[in-house]
Amino acid sequence: MKIGKIILIVLGVALLALGIAGLKDIPAQKALLENAVYLEAPVVLPENEGKLVIIHGKPEMTAPAYDEELGLTLDTIKAYRYAEEYKLISSEQLLYKYGWVSKGQKSIVGKASLGEFALDEKMLVGFPADSEYDGFDTAELSANDYVLGRGKTKEGAPTERWWVIAGGKYYYDAFEYSGNTDIPHITREMDKEIALEREGAKAYAYKIYTGAEGQEMTIAGIQQGNLLVADDTLGPIVKDGVLSKEQILSANQGGIMGGSIVFMLIGVVLAVLGLRKPKVKSHTTYEKEQANT
Repeated sequence: MKIGKIILIVLGVALLALGIAGLKDIPAQKALLENAVYLEAPVVLPENEGKLVIIHGKPEMTAPAYDEELGLTLDTIKAYRYAEEYKLISSEQLLYKYGWVSKGQKSIVGKASLGEFALDEKMLVGFPADSEYDGFDTAELSANDYVLGRGKTKEGAPTERWWVIAGGKYYYDAFEYSGNTDIPHITREMDKEIALEREGAKAYAYKIYTGAEGQEMTIAGIQQGNLLVADDTLGPIVKDGVLSKEQILSANQGGIMGGSIVFMLIGVVLAVLGLRKPKVKSHTTYEKEQANT
């Protein structure tokens, strides 16, 4: 069996197992939420210490998110960072192609409270981040020698996403040059210099949580003093609007089931692709192909 097929089967089985495990978690998570203390007001009560509580209200930022790696302050309690690097992506038959390659994503949080509760870091990670960020501090950009630039579509039109660029002058287009000796030497060298000048540039963009004015959220976590901590089993539960305990139960169960089913379906497809045998050409078909060649 080829390595590619083995990888497909292993990935398929792993995703299938994750999906099944998710479905098995539903009863335990349901029991935890059913026993949670639902608070009409987000107040810290001694009798709820160590218990799972459900609170709702408007989160307030007490400190903005700060990206320590880049030295950038972000005016939000939760940001999701995208990182890219401009580098050589292929070099076949003396044609060298350069472009942006993803270097991963990362959540960055600040500090926030809801009522009398401070929200822990894991809880803040659960907040949605769906708005492109452009409110960068120009002094911080200048101090770190960053350039701010818009991304581009395949057609060359500017996107809504702003990139903080390190080691580059702007958000570069894809670029390629040929090392074919049929092309004049000076052209080859100029194109090569352009590629080498751009290579290694890094770009970072952020999506953030904004929260509409007056928007309330419903959050479930463990009360530890005045800190609301994400439960180890449930993870961060953060929902838009004011939800009842029954609505929280329904939303959580639906999310687990939906995610588990998707994992299982993808797992089955990958496993089937890995196990499927290649079609064997009939003797007649082989003879026809040979005759045509």
